[in-house]
Amino acid sequence: MEPGVLPELEELTLCSFCKQKFNDSDLCPKFLSCKHYFCLKCIQTALMKGRELYCVHCWKRTELGEQGADTLQTYSAVLTLAKHFTTLKIGPGAGGGNKPPDKDRKVLPSENCHTHGMPLALWCHTCCAAICRACATQQDHPGHQVKSQGEAKEQLVSEVQLELVAMGKMLSEIQRLAMQQRDFLLKVLEACVTLKTHVETDLQNGWSHVPEVTEARETLSKARAGLAGVDGPGDAHVLYSSLSLEKQRLQGKYQEMYLQCQLDDLIGNSAVVFDFVLLKQALANIHSGEPPAPQGGAGRLPHHVAAAQNPILFLANYCMSQLYSRHVLTKQQHHLQQNGTVEYHHPPVQPIPHLVTPPHPPPPQHIVVAAPAPSTVGNKPPSALPPPVHHAQAPPPPPYGQEPGVVAVQVQSPPQAVMTINVRSPANPYPLYFFSIDVNGSPHGRIVIEVRPDAAPKMAKNFGVLCTGEMGVSYKGCAVFQCWEGESVITGDFELNNGRGGRSIYEDGYFMPDDTKFPAVRGAVGMRRTQKRHDNLGMVGSQFRIILQEMRGFTGIFGHVVEGLDLVEKISTFGDQTGKPTKTIVITKCGKL
Repeated sequence: MEPGVLPELEELTLCSFCKQKFNDSDLCPKFLSCKHYFCLKCIQTALMKGRELYCVHCWKRTELGEQGADTLQTYSAVLTLAKHFTTLKIGPGAGGGNKPPDKDRKVLPSENCHTHGMPLALWCHTCCAAICRACATQQDHPGHQVKSQGEAKEQLVSEVQLELVAMGKMLSEIQRLAMQQRDFLLKVLEACVTLKTHVETDLQNGWSHVPEVTEARETLSKARAGLAGVDGPGDAHVLYSSLSLEKQRLQGKYQEMYLQCQLDDLIGNSAVVFDFVLLKQALANIHSGEPPAPQGGAGRLPHHVAAAQNPILFLANYCMSQLYSRHVLTKQQHHLQQNGTVEYHHPPVQPIPHLVTPPHPPPPQHIVVAAPAPSTVGNKPPSALPPPVHHAQAPPPPPYGQEPGVVAVQVQSPPQAVMTINVRSPANPYPLYFFSIDVNGSPHGRIVIEVRPDAAPKMAKNFGVLCTGEMGVSYKGCAVFQCWEGESVITGDFELNNGRGGRSIYEDGYFMPDDTKFPAVRGAVGMRRTQKRHDNLGMVGSQFRIILQEMRGFTGIFGHVVEGLDLVEKISTFGDQTGKPTKTIVITKCGKL
């Protein structure tokens, strides 16, 4: 029997629907009226719809009547073939045919040249083909590299090995670059989490609790109570003076928030990417009272449509404004205070309705600093900057007091015009504390923590006094007694340095932490309960934890790491499986910035 016939015969022994081999039980082949056949199992489970039977090949109906599918005619020939298929023989004795070719026999190429009949003893690298000595002529292979078969094999094997080494190096380099990209994305994620934490804390506490408003309300309550007890002009004058000072503080806070809202509106409605030049001009326009329209000809989109349409642009502009205010303006003002004469005056702002100004406003101050003339940036002419303003005398005072954080810097160059730019000082409203860290006696850098006294007054005061050491006890000399890699670092036990000591600055030694509801995310700092009986009461002392991985069950967050989080990450790697440090990690110096 010819070998090519076997697959066709085997196809006959399989059900054309389920592709299973027929047998004399549930897979018995059954004829339909259309002469197609299927196994009994497929007919009963797939082809029958109620009492109706349809062929899946031609969709003709087969009448069953009141009988079942097992009464259909059995295809006996196919059933017999399926039973005895394995006993069929292949070869001359089975059908008298020729012996089939050996498929496993490797067909070797001819070892002699078809043209000259000589052995193919040479190899042409240019043509990548075997040739004989008669073919290796300059006429047939001009300038080609021809070698013997052995030499060609060694050269090609060597080239393959070099390619393998090169590809291995390339794969290693690609893997290194991938890890480098991953590390960069982790830092981006860390920055986003830090920004998210700051924004969340401002949303939860920063705007719902304004210290100036609370203090002003207390002052007004005391003033109303003291107004009934005024005996003479002296008492009335003292009361009036205190109200005037409080009013100036409120005026400064109002001006600060008003200008910040103007800048926020500009950022949220801008359709262009801000750079430092555009931010500088926008701040100048805001302080001069002009509409805060973005430069670049794109116009503004109303109601923060730009933030909804392009959140990446909105976030980029927000980050640029924060970078400009926190770094550029701070450095500029520090440089002006050291090398120039800085002069402050009041920028015109919107007056507060029904606000009476003090009878004697403070006189304005002025500073003039020499600087080069403004240059063009991109395609924008210098005229896009605010027009030159020459002050022969001090500008008129505003309708109310000067904001402490707003400066007007007058930049002058002898041959050019004078330009006035108003900027706001980005003073940090929250205190910062630093820790200098030594590992095995070697300095490793410092960690800076920002605390929130507005949301956590007890914890912030306790932490701040222990940092400065003004009450005789301090974090100086404390050791890190627990560090879990990538999770957290714990210190602050200035008594025992093992987690069972430490106390607060308060009289009882331990206190209940403030309920800040701040998230325990990467970079957050929170008080830790000591391993004493006070644990059951939920009280804290001096120990604190710096978190590197989100801990949903941890409470008592009062601050956030703003510098040195990479050092905390490095310190966390010095712990063993039980969290015990394998190196001596000590706070050598701490204090308030």
